Amino acid sequence: MELPTTQANKLIDSAEYSWIDKIIIGAIPREMAGNTDKTILRISEWLNEPTYYANATFKGWTIGVQIQIFYKLNSGINSLDDEIALARLFVKNGWTIEQSKDHVQDPDTKQVTKVFYFAKNIITKGE
Repeated sequence: MELPTTQANKLIDSAEYSWIDKIIIGAIPREMAGNTDKTILRISEWLNEPTYYANATFKGWTIGVQIQIFYKLNSGINSLDDEIALARLFVKNGWTIEQSKDHVQDPDTKQVTKVFYFAKNIITKGE
């Protein structure tokens, strides 16, 4: 089974959102840090643990990803509609929205950011 970040990346790629310039899994490369001319999505793992315990073992696994959106400056996009579409994409594909954080503006770059936490339960095959 693919890692949670890979699953999320493939899901977002499949939607072909025109407002996303780049998707990064894990740490943002040093050369891209502080970039304000692209809308960048950063995907990281925040949850990966066994669940559904029965008969002295687990029957499932819970995975979760954090999606950080770094909006390009003066993008002129309707971010709320885009964010709702992104959230619906995850829900439609079996994920739940665990948290949706407020928009925050970086005091130095003036770049607006948004964070989502999505989770998904997977039933594992028993031994």
